[in-house]
Amino acid sequence: MRKHKTFFLSSWFAIGLTISFLLIPGWFSNLPNRAIATLPPQTAEFRAFWVDAFNPGFKTPQEVTKLIADAQRANANAIVAQVRRRGDAFYTSSIEPRTTDPNVPAGFDPLQDLIDKAHAAGIEVHAWMVTLPVVSGGKLPAGHVWQKHGPSASGRDNWAMLTSSGEVKGFLDPGHPDALDYTVSVYLDLLKRYDVDGVQLDYVRYGAPNWGYNPTSIARFNQQNGRSGKPAPTDPLWMQWRREQVTNLVRKLYVEALAIKPRVKITAATIAWGDGPKSDREWMQTQPYKEVLQDWRAWLEEGILDMAMPMTYQREYKRSQKVAYDNWIEYAKNHQYNRQIAIGPGNYLNYIEDTLSQVRRAEAPSALGNHLAGTVLYSYASSNVYTNVELRSGGNSRDLPRQPWKYLPKSNDLFYTALSQPSQYVDGATGRTVETQPVWAMPAAVPDMPWKSRPTAGAIAGNLQQCERTCDGASLTLQAIDASSKVRQLRADGKGWFGAIELSPGSYQLKVDGSQVQQTVDVVAGEVTKVNFASL
Repeated sequence: MRKHKTFFLSSWFAIGLTISFLLIPGWFSNLPNRAIATLPPQTAEFRAFWVDAFNPGFKTPQEVTKLIADAQRANANAIVAQVRRRGDAFYTSSIEPRTTDPNVPAGFDPLQDLIDKAHAAGIEVHAWMVTLPVVSGGKLPAGHVWQKHGPSASGRDNWAMLTSSGEVKGFLDPGHPDALDYTVSVYLDLLKRYDVDGVQLDYVRYGAPNWGYNPTSIARFNQQNGRSGKPAPTDPLWMQWRREQVTNLVRKLYVEALAIKPRVKITAATIAWGDGPKSDREWMQTQPYKEVLQDWRAWLEEGILDMAMPMTYQREYKRSQKVAYDNWIEYAKNHQYNRQIAIGPGNYLNYIEDTLSQVRRAEAPSALGNHLAGTVLYSYASSNVYTNVELRSGGNSRDLPRQPWKYLPKSNDLFYTALSQPSQYVDGATGRTVETQPVWAMPAAVPDMPWKSRPTAGAIAGNLQQCERTCDGASLTLQAIDASSKVRQLRADGKGWFGAIELSPGSYQLKVDGSQVQQTVDVVAGEVTKVNFASL
């Protein structure tokens, strides 16, 4: 599912993920006060499995039935199932082609069957969708987006992500307005059709600082900044501009989803490579922020993400990675900004008892007394090092502390049981009996999201259609008429769309900067007020 800098990951199993934000300079000062508060001890806990679509899990009715039984055995309360791998659908979509996976029976709807059986068991279902990668080799099904908008398309019809040297990476480029809108539409189409509890953004990011060189993206950047030519990968302004494109995608999805199904949760599997930051200053030096241009911390702070699930895929038996894991979870506990974070241990890299130790430390409060919302485990199919599909496919097992490595598929069942019950297993390499204590001994409810269940704030969204020069990047000012809140500075995306959340109910004046155009907007708690500026 996910690429990690220090892992061995085969192309078949690797489903990587992850995204950024700073609207314009001074944006944070315009947000409502979202200071980090000491959170009370949790009375509920998010407990989930990531269930990927490259392995068995939910592709047949029998697999779905077993998945639900395994989740119940573990005392899990949510399933995050991968229903979009690479521009395909493990559900009925009006936009993208049905998966050609031969393991999915004709006429079977994996997502609907999962929803029916999970909800009957009191388990949430989150539709995990790989966001920007749309190809990874192989024959494309008819109607696939890459056929019409891949690198062979001309002009603006080319939505492909390119590197600075022109290499094609199989991603859509979020800096291309049409690619961004298409991607958001895929998510919204699913929301309209299925009773999911949430949708998850995966791989909502760039791959490296030298990614993002679609010609339309470069032209937009140059037009907005009075530049010409091709910016250097490490140009600070160009790096920030690309972070903003990913954030624009997240914001647009969040606001438009709020208008369609306000209770649905928007989550993201986010990058947690390298060592975790120990301060806000260090966040700016992390690999998510600097390397893949995914400012997921800012998404939580703005409120355009309900839950982040950082992929903390660190090996417990390697001291440096264990330290990195602890630094990430400590930072996460203290930086939820009135939203939620569920940590994502890479159990497929670890021995059963080591994963339980990681979960236990994630559940403990931070030094400031803050708790995470819960844990999501990667993965259901490879629950521990002895069911690691990478190693079975020829990955390097020589650095494991216990030798020789063996593939032991039955150890998946041992892991599901060990989560909820005192257990023991015989180690496949040493023959030693390992005793474990559970981390999910009793069932738990999914934590409430009061901003979803009992909203006290509203949102706005709109489109600029005809601007004096261009609506792309146009700035707007939003202020409460009674001046009871700070001025908000908004910026339109590549299609002239703008949106803002966390607005106190009341009347606001919305003005398009640099013009005489303004409009009074009434904000209602729990609703998205649609605004339309026909022309300037």
